Amino acid sequence: MEPTIPEFDPAEVPEHVVVLCLACAQYVHAATGVALDFTPDTLPLLDHYLQGVRAAKDDVKELVATAAGAYFGELVRRMYPSRWHAPDGEFDLWRVEFARCFLHFNPVGFAREAIEGGDVGGGYGFGVNGDDVPALEAGLAAYGDVPTDDYYLLSTRIEVLGPVVDRLLANNLARGAEALEYGPAVYRVALDEGANKPS
Repeated sequence: MEPTIPEFDPAEVPEHVVVLCLACAQYVHAATGVALDFTPDTLPLLDHYLQGVRAAKDDVKELVATAAGAYFGELVRRMYPSRWHAPDGEFDLWRVEFARCFLHFNPVGFAREAIEGGDVGGGYGFGVNGDDVPALEAGLAAYGDVPTDDYYLLSTRIEVLGPVVDRLLANNLARGAEALEYGPAVYRVALDEGANKPS
């Protein structure tokens, strides 16, 4: 049975991201016979597929990482008020930007690390304002100790994301900034200044 193709809003998802999302779903379906459904429930299936790519050639791993990163980023965008920053072909610059708190990450970087099972360099991680680093650390700590083998899985990243977002929103509330909307211009200015590197 072929996977169901979800709807994509062209105003919210760049066409090249859509193409890669669909490629990811096709790769996993061809390998497993199971369809990804843009929910966290099927992320362990994607993680299993990515682990199987670990021994592949670098160009294959990068092709899969870009597709899996697009899929994971779109899954997150559908779960939280957030948006894509995804210059076509410039995967190191991709990020999902959250609208209700200052939080961003590079989904292709996360997929690369899921494939390799470890840090691949490039400073991939959740990026926040300097004032919010303690909230990020508290959110990560709330998840508890994670075995090294599980740390880089996309299914772990999505589980960690909930407590991180909750802590950042609580920080905004404590500062009286809960109604702030973090738009693309805020991210451009902050990240161009280099003050909010992922941690």
